[in-house]
Amino acid sequence: MSRRTLAALALALACQPSAADHEQLGDRQYAAGAYRDALAEYELGLTAHPGSADLDAKAGAAALHLGEFGLAVDAFVALGQRDRSRAGEAADGLERVVRAALAANDRSDAAKGLAGLRAVAPARPLGRYARLAALDAADRGDTAGALALLPSAAAAAGDARTADSLLYVYGMAAVRARACSTAVPVFEGVLRRQREPAVLEGAREGLGLCALAEGQRLLVEGRPADAEDWFRRATAPGAPTDVVRGAFLGLGDVKLAEGDVTAALESYQQALAGGTPGDTITLRAQQKINALGKADAPAPPPPPPKP
Repeated sequence: MSRRTLAALALALACQPSAADHEQLGDRQYAAGAYRDALAEYELGLTAHPGSADLDAKAGAAALHLGEFGLAVDAFVALGQRDRSRAGEAADGLERVVRAALAANDRSDAAKGLAGLRAVAPARPLGRYARLAALDAADRGDTAGALALLPSAAAAAGDARTADSLLYVYGMAAVRARACSTAVPVFEGVLRRQREPAVLEGAREGLGLCALAEGQRLLVEGRPADAEDWFRRATAPGAPTDVVRGAFLGLGDVKLAEGDVTAALESYQQALAGGTPGDTITLRAQQKINALGKADAPAPPPPPPKP
């Protein structure tokens, strides 16, 4: 490379705007209300200097003015993560994004903003946004997030029906987390209060599922007497048919463990009710019935003596 080429390259590099130049240009555009141009300059500055918390904050503000809520969330989250001393500032920005997104009926970006808020300032109370954040976590399958947020969302609910609706979602999240010790009293409370008819059937189903799971767990642990109570609770009115059938299958195992073959057979027969040929519960119940039938059959006669 010739000296003249090197000189030209050095001149070109010297003329390239720095991150500071882009920031100053962005500030001028922002002051003039040209937020689109300001955001473009801030983004160019971040490309030149990705670690600038100041540029993140300014990009977030410009994006918010434009209604680019997703970009604003990304910028404010980056601000809080790059400079922990500015986490409060980032959280304030994210709250503004959430308010604006909700006002624009943009639930998706509002939920994204709340997720960012929880990441940047996990101890910050969500207040009136707790319900949205909790339901979004449940919708996304974020069981841990739903379990953490739903109790406070229910406590902050404006009426009893909404509170019980949120508690029902909390119970179902606990079921998914295999935390039936949490889910059962929640469902029982919803059913006892009868304040939100829309979730009562689901609460009965959830309670039945948990009762069946607890009975099966106790049976595996060698505690049939304790398992029996849970299996009987799983047969309560309103439980799904397959849950009831599974519970009778478990009750048959309980009775068999206690040595009551007659009662075991009766329970296995009840497990067949409502089934279809070849379904799992039918096959298991039939196998158990057949095994007991063979056990009860008289022993074959001894072969005749050889002459």
